[in-house]
Amino acid sequence: MTNIARDREPGDVDRARAAETRGLIDALRPCLPLMAHPRGRSLALSIAAARRRGADRRCTVTNIFDAGDAFGLMCQVEVGGGGAPAIFVAPIAELAFGRHPIARAVADYRRRRARVVGAS
Repeated sequence: MTNIARDREPGDVDRARAAETRGLIDALRPCLPLMAHPRGRSLALSIAAARRRGADRRCTVTNIFDAGDAFGLMCQVEVGGGGAPAIFVAPIAELAFGRHPIARAVADYRRRRARVVGAS
């Protein structure tokens, strides 16, 4: 018998999902700070507003944490350098990481998360 999600108990699926999330966090932490750009419109508008206040164009992920099933992986994003960067907290699904080696793992997480949220 195959060990796919529908053949497992609900608690097993939750534990497997938590282990995958923890693995991604563990892979991302050594990469921080990590340059990114916004994918979602609301985050892009917030960052654009911060830039108009005189901040430069850098968007840097400085922390990552798990906000549970409701929100998924969240990132602390800093826009602008210097003494007072604008700081946002955004879902990792709203960020793109270009050609960084971790980008594929984040894209895979984003697809899995979209399926889980869509199935709810």
